[in-house]
Amino acid sequence: MKLFMENFKGVSVLFVLLLGLASCQDENEPVPTENQEHVQLQSTARSENGTDPQERTVVGAFIVSDFEVGTKDVQMKYAAQADLAAGIGLGDITLKSNVNTSLGTSAATPKSLVLVSNGDAQIEVVGEGDTPEGKYTEVELSLYKNTEVEEDHHMYNKSLLVRGEVQGTPTWVWLDVEKQLRAEAEGSDGFDVEEETELLVVFDMVELFNGVNFELAADGNADGRIDISPDNEDGNMELYSQIESNIDTAVKFERR
Repeated sequence: MKLFMENFKGVSVLFVLLLGLASCQDENEPVPTENQEHVQLQSTARSENGTDPQERTVVGAFIVSDFEVGTKDVQMKYAAQADLAAGIGLGDITLKSNVNTSLGTSAATPKSLVLVSNGDAQIEVVGEGDTPEGKYTEVELSLYKNTEVEEDHHMYNKSLLVRGEVQGTPTWVWLDVEKQLRAEAEGSDGFDVEEETELLVVFDMVELFNGVNFELAADGNADGRIDISPDNEDGNMELYSQIESNIDTAVKFERR
């Protein structure tokens, strides 16, 4: 009898575990069955001086030397090729997620991207792999606060960090929020993925710093560096709040 009860408890626990797993799977997006193409999803930062990676990165009074951002849980939404071929209008198609693809898995991994280095814009890979054919209309991502690096690393506990100078004074602008961001494709029709393709997530610094007067930024604690951050150590909270609000519209989705 004792052996029977132990076996019964073991079967019950296994059943509960399997039931829980099934429930989790039901909540996830289905694994795509469409034909797939190889896509590389990249990211960069852009300033008002154009898109040439070799141009100096300047936004108003802020001369940017370095821009790093943490991303995770990146996925794209698309209209399936079969629906488009059937003549269904793009506005009437239920968009699918590519989260359960090799590209989706690669892009979802938390990472810190260096988008500007020594004043020059960089192209970084967010994810790479296969994803279904179709028309890609939007990208979603979450900012990632990096707690994996050493505490004395410049990105520790930050999700976004822009370094440079304002009127000759070293300046750091940083966020620690892990908010979800979304960007629709440039142009109303989205981007066709029918062959090997490169898509691009752009952090637009003109949008990010829109309405921010860097000439008002102060080194309140007189440590030789201007900090615009959630800690408000230099008394620049008004500037910080504007930048944090702007991040929602600073992300763009484009084709390279």
